[in-house]
Amino acid sequence: MRPVHTLSALAAIAILWPALAAQSFIVKDGKPCGQIVLSDDPAPMARLAAAELQIHIEKITGAKLPIAAAPGQGVNIFVGRGAHTDKLGLKAGDLAHGAYRVASGKDWLALLGSDKRFAPVEPYAHIWTGGSAGRAERERIDSEFDKISGGVYVNPFNYVFPYWSDDLKLWEFDDAGTLNAAHDFLRGLGVRWYFPGPLGEIIPKANDIALPAVDKTVRPDFPLRKLGWWARRNSMTAEEKLWNLRMGVNEGAGLIGLTQLCHGIKFVIGRDEMKQAHPDYYALWGGKRQTGHKGGQGAPCLSAPGLFAEHLKYARAVFNHYREPMLSVDVVDGYSSGMCECELCQGKGTPDRGWEGRISDYVLGYANRVAQELYKSNPDKMVSALAYGSYRLPPEKIATFSPNLALWFCQNRMSFWDTAVRDHFRDLRKAWLAKLPSKQMFVYEYYLTGRPGDAWEGLPVYFPHLIADDLRALKGLGLGEYIDLYQPAARGGHPYDYLALNHLNLYVTTRLWWDATQDVDAMLEEYYTNYYGPARDQMKAFIQFSEQNWPKMRKDIAAIDKALELLAAARKAAGDTVYGQRIDVIVRYTEPMKVLRNQLAKPRENVPSARALERDGKGLKIDGKLDDPIWETVRMYQLADIITGKRPKCPTTFHIGWAGNALCLGVTCKDPDMANLKIGSSKPDDPNIWFGDVIELLVETQTHSYYQIAISPSGAVTDLDREKGLGARWNSGVEVATQKEADGWTVEIRLPLAGENAADIDPLTGVSGKPPSDTYPWYINVCRQRVRGKDVELSAWSPTGKTRFNVPEKFGKVYIK
Repeated sequence: MRPVHTLSALAAIAILWPALAAQSFIVKDGKPCGQIVLSDDPAPMARLAAAELQIHIEKITGAKLPIAAAPGQGVNIFVGRGAHTDKLGLKAGDLAHGAYRVASGKDWLALLGSDKRFAPVEPYAHIWTGGSAGRAERERIDSEFDKISGGVYVNPFNYVFPYWSDDLKLWEFDDAGTLNAAHDFLRGLGVRWYFPGPLGEIIPKANDIALPAVDKTVRPDFPLRKLGWWARRNSMTAEEKLWNLRMGVNEGAGLIGLTQLCHGIKFVIGRDEMKQAHPDYYALWGGKRQTGHKGGQGAPCLSAPGLFAEHLKYARAVFNHYREPMLSVDVVDGYSSGMCECELCQGKGTPDRGWEGRISDYVLGYANRVAQELYKSNPDKMVSALAYGSYRLPPEKIATFSPNLALWFCQNRMSFWDTAVRDHFRDLRKAWLAKLPSKQMFVYEYYLTGRPGDAWEGLPVYFPHLIADDLRALKGLGLGEYIDLYQPAARGGHPYDYLALNHLNLYVTTRLWWDATQDVDAMLEEYYTNYYGPARDQMKAFIQFSEQNWPKMRKDIAAIDKALELLAAARKAAGDTVYGQRIDVIVRYTEPMKVLRNQLAKPRENVPSARALERDGKGLKIDGKLDDPIWETVRMYQLADIITGKRPKCPTTFHIGWAGNALCLGVTCKDPDMANLKIGSSKPDDPNIWFGDVIELLVETQTHSYYQIAISPSGAVTDLDREKGLGARWNSGVEVATQKEADGWTVEIRLPLAGENAADIDPLTGVSGKPPSDTYPWYINVCRQRVRGKDVELSAWSPTGKTRFNVPEKFGKVYIK
């Protein structure tokens, strides 16, 4: 595929780079007028920079500049520091984090920055350690690390190898200052890389390239600039890795280190030997030690004295042997579901702070204790923790953190279209910084527009103005960010469909990482012209409409129809060109919108409505007894036969209210035959629960459809995320208690709301959505299954007309009053 050429004259280039008064030329009339000069032993990134210059100048002019080891006649382009730049008095010693200098003279141009080579420390994984093929390599590096540490830990350096590019012959941890300078020069000539590979290149055409008059040093506004291609990092193509580098990223080897930047405790507790020897190191949930949490990582008990000692031993070994500048001491992923229930952990939670703060002091208290001890032994090293999930709020019991503690603040700026959400997160960032002497705060971001099963998959989620606004607010506060990216399988055979529209969000982000004050509208206008040619106006209309309306598209047919109409007009205007091929990628990506539209077109008619009266809830004790005052002051509703809508043989009623940012239900199940009550399961997340009596709560929020929570008379709970099938790994965070009486059984339910963007930030934990209102309600169903031998009675608040509960179009409306 040939790249498109939108700039076609030297005049266009001259506007971007001013020429010297006595004009010299790098290329004149399509012929080279000089050479690219590398030092005798160029660093890998400098060698790549020279290759990038040679390739792109040839694409622009047809002239191939030679790459030489010494200056020659004509203009010399010095790439990287060497004897020749030293003679010119050009220095690069203070250019950190990818910063660079571009300078010129009468017959020379210098492009330089730090090109420090990365050298991994043994033992580290030399192959990809995922799956069975990497088992022997994992065992090797773990065994060697055991000798170094004196413990039985997972070697964290099984993550290093995928950052080696055999195609480019470099480590992506190498400093890239000179490469950034070369790319800056090429951008000044009009070159753009909007998308991996030839499809995303913008290459101008010209016969001449003048030697520019320039002397500038460019430092980024954000030192850490990391794109997290974690889902396929080990299988990234050379085009993807090259595009990543062209975006001006900085992997941050000298800033945050090489090991996984979060959930670091998993390396301490992940080995089977540790689980067998010290089960007390693992959280007690539901009476069971959590050694198998998250695929075998385990979930820690943060009060276990032995675990604390092991963690310090592990961290010191990493610092002393691998010389890492920073190490994560955070808990494992998925820990928001609850803190350890052992006696040592009792009373350490803060449930009254709501979902975002209920274990903040517990989790951050542990991280701070680890930091304080490591500060004594390794005062020149940093440790990091997360503000995430149910420990996003700053802890209350810690006035000031240890001076060696850095923070990763988890957020999702695509949700900042809601100004209340934006302001909440900005207030939290400031509150954390007030407790953080180090002032080292990094942002952990999520651009999830292509994640399989994501609530926004297939929708045109553009948010360049939110990106620009937030990065301006972060400038001077944060040290940079890591953006979590998800890459689903390609549709239509194209390998990069996951970047169909997210490439624009990433392009804007990576440019603003260098200079957050840039005019984002000017950047977008250039993009519309360069990338879509004859369809630029139609694509501008599509992208602008999508940016303003994508939050509505989960529920609003009119918004979907308008977006599809605009996209179709753009595709027609593009014709059979490379521009059309670019739009085809977006058309493929947005196919799920049509499916969603058809689902929304099915009317939700004749369903009941319930008002969840808002109450204080301080006196509500979830014990299953339904004797708290709240139940006397909220409304009661009845279940009916699931097919006929008539009163069932065994009546069921429920009270519903809203308290403490949670949906609260009290359910009464009458039953004259309690002696034969059928218990399907007494264990959590057990599918056998459906072989017995059960209450089901099905919940569709404004942003998620839908969740299913099943409750046995035993009190056992099985919860599922039904958004894309059977999401059994999801944990609702629901509080449940049951009580058996002579004439029936009762259930108390408290279902907390995790937040509007919870499904994006932590998709395996918590209910995603806003509190239900009359304008933006939830849709739920409360259902009961009663089993006596072969007789099964099904009833529901909103009868489905079918012998099953899972009929979302029949869910009833619920809103807070």
